[in-house]
Parts: sequence; structure tokens; C-alpha cells
Amino acid sequence: MHRSMMSFVFTSNSKISMRQYYYLTPQNEQKGPVDASMLPAYGVTGSTMVWAQGMPQWVQASRVEELMNIIPPVTTAAPHVAPAAPAVAAAPQAPQSVTYIQTAPGGYAPQQPMMPKPNSHMVLAVLSTLFCCLPIGIYAIVCASQVDSLYSRGDYYGAQSKANSARTWSIVGAVGGLIVSIITTLIYAGTFAAGLGSLSGMNF
Repeated sequence: MHRSMMSFVFTSNSKISMRQYYYLTPQNEQKGPVDASMLPAYGVTGSTMVWAQGMPQWVQASRVEELMNIIPPVTTAAPHVAPAAPAVAAAPQAPQSVTYIQTAPGGYAPQQPMMPKPNSHMVLAVLSTLFCCLPIGIYAIVCASQVDSLYSRGDYYGAQSKANSARTWSIVGAVGGLIVSIITTLIYAGTFAAGLGSLSGMNF
């Protein structure tokens, strides 16, 4: 009985030591079978997936008890942490000019800086009135005269709108006056030519 038990243990140990494994390469290719003792020679590490007959599924070599003394366990290196970049000091900002308006006796409230005053085009409106078209030029002068008052009240966009209107109507008046002058000249020229024709016929 004792002899048969010794023979069973030796046979079992022999079968275990002769167990062969399949393994997967980093390219996920199946290789083997290879004897357990020869796995390190084929590049098998603790993280390599292996399988042998009788195992339910593929597992890492480091999790197989039979291979723990053959293949070193998987060691995870501490992650490398890059040093933080030194803080860069922000560039100093240029001081902004701030104007103040009086809101109550002894108190001042900050006001945002105004945009430059728009050009009222008053000169263009006057010239359009004198030399071109009187009604349109008068309206252009009225628009131009409102630019300063609107800007002084802080209404920049209203002043810009009136300046644009003064410029537009001045140009319209100038073009209209030019067209009227050309038509008037042609009429006078035709009348003069007709009169000369009549005089020539009478003399003849």
C-alpha cells in the first residue's frame, strides 16, 4: 500500500512537471505547446496570457500556481510624473484712463471713456446748400448741428448716426444739384441754338 502511494505521487508530479502550455505573443498570435520550464526562453512574462489542457480559459502566467516559481511576478512601475512648469508672471496691464462725472454734491461716479467725437460734416452740408440743392442741404445742416449736442450728452451712437446722415444727404444734394445744372445747361443750349437757327432763317 505504501509503495503504491509513492508511485502515485511520483507519477502525478511527473505529469505536472511535463505539462505543456500555449501562450499568446504581443501580436496576439497563439504559440506552443511549450514545456513550463521553457516558457521564459520564449519571452513569456507574468503578464503573458497562457493556457494548458484542463484550464477553463486563458489567464496571465503570473496567476498560474505551477508557473509562479518559473516566471517572475508582474511588477508595475510607478507612473512618471513630469515636474510642473514654473508659473509665469502675467504682464502688467497698461493703466486705462477713466473720467468722472458728478452725480451728487461731493460724490463722483466712474464713467467709461468715450469714443472720439464723429465728424459732423458741417462744411460739406453748407457747401451742398449754397452751390447745389437748397432743401436737401438744409436738412444736412440740421443733422450736422445735432452731432455735438448728442455727443456731449454721452450718446455716441446717436451722434455717429446724425453725422452719417449729414454726410449722406450732403452727397445726395451735391449729386442732385449737379444733375439739375447739367439739365438746365442743356435746355439753355438748345434754346440758344434754336434762336440762332431762327435768326439765320430770317436773314436768309
